[in-house]
Amino acid sequence: TLTRPLRMLFFELIVLATCLYLALAYGIFYMYFEAYPIIFEGIYKQSPGISGLMFLPIGIGPILAIAIFLWYDSFLRKAQAQNKPWTQKEESRRLPLACIGGPLYVIALFWLGWTAREDVPFYVPMLAGIPFGMGFVLIFMALLNYLTDAYEIFAASSMAAASCCRSLAGAVLPFAATPMYTRLGVAWASSLLGFLSLGMCVIPFLFLWKGDRIRAGSRFCIYLKEKKEKELEDLRRERAARERIESQETVAEKV
Repeated sequence: TLTRPLRMLFFELIVLATCLYLALAYGIFYMYFEAYPIIFEGIYKQSPGISGLMFLPIGIGPILAIAIFLWYDSFLRKAQAQNKPWTQKEESRRLPLACIGGPLYVIALFWLGWTAREDVPFYVPMLAGIPFGMGFVLIFMALLNYLTDAYEIFAASSMAAASCCRSLAGAVLPFAATPMYTRLGVAWASSLLGFLSLGMCVIPFLFLWKGDRIRAGSRFCIYLKEKKEKELEDLRRERAARERIESQETVAEKV
């Protein structure tokens, strides 16, 4: 049980890809605590107190993301009530939110990097925090829910792998923020993070496209499928045995 998260991390493509994406997103989030002072105190000459207010739009983003999530949840429930086929697939139910959040996250990084200049008002890069916060929350909600749906009784192990990876990234990557922004400059340092996020944001689309095939080759998913089939077979046998007993009792009563 203790080694299962590690086995899932190294041998399950869904878990590995999800962990890499969430780790990068989490690491970038914490890198912002180093990048914002460099941008708003260094370029715009703001005091530490005022530059701290630049984080407020990042808080607005999750509020808007929750509104999107609630709308999508309502849309999904209506589709499920109509028994639409796509609602039976884990990918179709969960991943569209990550397909929205990923591009928003990338846009926010390039927006921040290429508008943080002395000739551009401070509120322009500041507002990049809104799509950043939206993308961050949508990515997390979608991918963590997808792990839960895809691995069912093994969900705790897959979540443990994801938590470990993103915590490590959140602890380590901020150490690289100051040297990176100093050497590359604000524009190209943010662009580097943007290009990495752009590469990662194809993961939800890949899962939507090939999720069934990936899970078909997964040892854990194969086990879950076989377990479900066995439970269904046992249920059928119990039902058949119960029906035989009931029919015998009915015959005996008639006799």
